[in-house]
Amino acid sequence: MQTIPAGNYLIVFNENGVREINNLIERNRYSSIFLICDENSHEHCVPAFLSEIETEIKIEIIEIEAGEELKNITTCVDIWSTLAEMGADRKSLIINVGGGVISDIGGFIAATFKRGIDFINVPTTLLAMVDASVGGKNGVDLGHLKNQI
Repeated sequence: MQTIPAGNYLIVFNENGVREINNLIERNRYSSIFLICDENSHEHCVPAFLSEIETEIKIEIIEIEAGEELKNITTCVDIWSTLAEMGADRKSLIINVGGGVISDIGGFIAATFKRGIDFINVPTTLLAMVDASVGGKNGVDLGHLKNQI
């Protein structure tokens, strides 16, 4: 495993990143865990990912439709509302499982909900691995303008 410190967070490279996620969940004693995904990652990635997670905390899944056109404030409001209704608090964790859109919107949601809560990106596409999940930049689109907010 290789770990690279990057400001306030770590970038972890290894063959079993889920082990690090399990360690992080255990160390931080989160009150609740929410997994944000789209319909594609929910079908193809989430079951395998969840089968490796070791926690007594129930993981609530928040699924959105796939596509860049949904990376907007309206979708954010829907997710913020869902988090509030499900009792998310400052000690909650968001895990984003998906491509660039999920990494971007999930990070933005985590940064803005309750003035910021912890999140982990689990990128499932090459673009998400090299762009959206690295660098601490998250944003949503404003109309046809990408990453304006």
